[in-house]
Amino acid sequence: MVPDTLYRMSRLADTTRQADTVRIDSAAMAGSSGSDITSEVTYTATDSLVFSLDGKTVELYGKARIVYESITLEADYIRYEMDQNLVIATGLPDSAGNVVGNPVFKDPNNSFESKKLRYNFKTQKGYIEEVITEQEGGYLHAEQTKKQSNGHVHLKNGKYTTCDLEHPHFYIAITKGISMPGDKIISGPAYLVLADVPLPIGLPFGFFPNSKTKSSGILIPKYGEEQRRGFYLREGGYYFAMNDYMDLKVTGDIYTNGTWGLRVGSNYKVNYRFAGNLSVKYFKNVTGYKNIEGLFSESRDYSIGWSHSQDARANPNSSFRASVNLSSSSYDQNHTRNINSVMTNTKQSSISYTKSWPNSPFNLSASLNHSQNSKTKGVNLTMPKISFNMTRINPFKRKSGTGPKRWYEEIQLSYSSILENRIKTTDSLLFTSDVFNDMQNGYKHTIPLSLNIKPFRKTPMLQSFAITPSMNYRGMFYSKQVHKYVTYQEVQDDQGNVKFNPIVNDTLINKFSYAHSLFPSIGSGVAPKIYGMYQFTGDGRLEAIRHVMTPSASFSYVPDMSSYQPNYYREVVDTVNGDAVLEEYSIYEGQLYGTPTVNGASGSLNFSLRNNLEAKVRSKVDTIDEVEKVKLIDNLSFSTSLNLFHTDTLTPAWRPVSFNGNARVFKNKLNLSFRGTMDPFGYDSLRTRTRETYFSQTGNPVRLTSASISAGFSLKSKQNQGQDKSGQANQDRQSQLNNPDMARENPLENYDPNMEEYYGEYVDFDIPWSLRVDYNFSYNKPKDESKIVQTVRASGDFSLTPNWKIGFNTGYDLDRKQFTTTNLSIYRDLHCWEMRISVVPFGNYRSYNFQINAKSSILSDLKYNKRKAWQDNF
Repeated sequence: MVPDTLYRMSRLADTTRQADTVRIDSAAMAGSSGSDITSEVTYTATDSLVFSLDGKTVELYGKARIVYESITLEADYIRYEMDQNLVIATGLPDSAGNVVGNPVFKDPNNSFESKKLRYNFKTQKGYIEEVITEQEGGYLHAEQTKKQSNGHVHLKNGKYTTCDLEHPHFYIAITKGISMPGDKIISGPAYLVLADVPLPIGLPFGFFPNSKTKSSGILIPKYGEEQRRGFYLREGGYYFAMNDYMDLKVTGDIYTNGTWGLRVGSNYKVNYRFAGNLSVKYFKNVTGYKNIEGLFSESRDYSIGWSHSQDARANPNSSFRASVNLSSSSYDQNHTRNINSVMTNTKQSSISYTKSWPNSPFNLSASLNHSQNSKTKGVNLTMPKISFNMTRINPFKRKSGTGPKRWYEEIQLSYSSILENRIKTTDSLLFTSDVFNDMQNGYKHTIPLSLNIKPFRKTPMLQSFAITPSMNYRGMFYSKQVHKYVTYQEVQDDQGNVKFNPIVNDTLINKFSYAHSLFPSIGSGVAPKIYGMYQFTGDGRLEAIRHVMTPSASFSYVPDMSSYQPNYYREVVDTVNGDAVLEEYSIYEGQLYGTPTVNGASGSLNFSLRNNLEAKVRSKVDTIDEVEKVKLIDNLSFSTSLNLFHTDTLTPAWRPVSFNGNARVFKNKLNLSFRGTMDPFGYDSLRTRTRETYFSQTGNPVRLTSASISAGFSLKSKQNQGQDKSGQANQDRQSQLNNPDMARENPLENYDPNMEEYYGEYVDFDIPWSLRVDYNFSYNKPKDESKIVQTVRASGDFSLTPNWKIGFNTGYDLDRKQFTTTNLSIYRDLHCWEMRISVVPFGNYRSYNFQINAKSSILSDLKYNKRKAWQDNF
């Protein structure tokens, strides 16, 4: 018998057939049922639909779905009361008694799953039980929830966590609260629960940012204690979300001993145009106690960093880039917490602009460059360096020539110019007016006109032989000149006679002048290739060894043009003691580009020999007829030169022989490189080279003056093609560290980068590993005593499990017989938490850092940190 109020439309669920769909016209529904909704409601179900006899209620069974405007509701059971515009949704038990198909609600502001849901389409209000919703990287659980028409969610007995599990590892228990999607979550009394154990850590209220956009706010400082500087508050300040293109962060540090510091940083980005970041840091350091004389001192540190890159799409013909890393020599030791930064003695910066013109040989470049050494405290600046050049062109080449090419079409013309200002100072004088006292500047441009003649193009061995005559113009502009003069020192010999010893003095004169020269030159060179092959017989795998030699010889000559050129050379004459010439010098001696003219003729012969050695090896498998080429020596080169116009009768005209080479063996696992210089000539008591051979002095053919060898190999386990959840979690962590918007802290400022590389890689082995070993040897013998330095460096990591990573970085000085700075690190992935330990066990930088924290940037302050800074060791 059919009930009085309901009739049932049923059909068996069949996944191969389309679900029944009933569409209700909103106007007709309003007239028949009193509904006042303004849009069409569409609902579907795969099992059955149950309608009331009056048409005001429908029940949907089996993968039910209701769509109204931008609202979608899915569940295994939905009851829709049309006259009230009300839907009620729950899951249904399966054959095993487990409830499945719980309600899933989606609208433009929310998306969540719950156990039971009541929602009114008209008022947009709802009541939800046991809901789980994602809130911008966090998850909000609640036993009872009310959704308001403005999108706010009122909840009771809630949990807020960043763990994505249904039963989270940790959460902040919220007695009651309000969630404002896309803005914030505000709670009443709350406490922390870890592994289902409530902790005695409570808050009278809670505030959790939940905005998709940046917002300004206070940055809570970190607190701690150092032995040398006392208690501290660090990195507290204010963050300014200025607009969509840039932000600003102002933070400060303060220590109880009086040390303080200020940091200002900004990130900026304009899509398809440029992006970058800027940071300026200033610290006043206080050491000792004011009341104890001799133990109190003050100093200042600074650091400036700027990174700027231009999008290639912004302007393909010009670019502007900046990479600035400038600081005082003691900044890293006093204020950085990165061990690699402290161990690096040199820093470099560059700001550059380049411009080219399409379909034109001209290009322009300008740059500001900086380099410094924290040990010597020396700073070198080039500000600015501007060059304007024209690439090589053939001015006499016919545009549409017919017949053979004429010789004059090979004439080439180019142009180059450069303007520089160089400063050499110390970091303490960098921002003072004294920095400009010793500034060097100059301008130089050259115009070479040359012809490349290859007379033996058809001869295989001499195809590379070329003769290159050229005419060169060189001009230079300077703001200073050198003037040398004689002063006399009155001395008395043993007989009482008075003599006047001349002393040559020099001084710089501020005088703008232009110097130039026009001179011809000729050069030639040849570099043939000689091949040798040795074939092996028998059944061995080694089939042949191939040797390639590339000898080269070149000649250059510039005639004496002093009679036709301006004379920029002067003589220092001893007018008191017979007008003897004490010294001949150039008025541009010591200037940036030297003197444009050469006092006399010049020429040289240059010789070099390059060798390459490789083997042909048969395959290990007899059935495979393949030959593998194995490089035994990539390069082994020797070079020297002869000065054809060497005028010193005591020293040799030949330069020492230099050599270098490199090889990769064991399938490129071992890299070997070496270089050095050797001299066949002897030396006198002052270690000055003589024309006497070293063999005649010692019986040895040559003397080795310097040599260096570097060898290194790296081994690692193979990378897995797929990844499990742990590997993906590690990659997500690496992405967070690399993204400034997601990163909890600046990784270069707070963490050891050697540890951070462990977060992203997941490999096949149960115990994946990597190992890198480097050996360096250097030998120098500038005088009678030789100096040998040998060091070994090793680094690597291995995983005990997919969630444990242990790394190390160490070295040993074989000359001093002691370890160099050693760093040990441990990382543990705890799903939604992580733990890291970094230890420098000995040396001047001995320190440790232990931290366990929630991964999410939203709960960045939920952590425990214990550290001992290396600054306490100094």
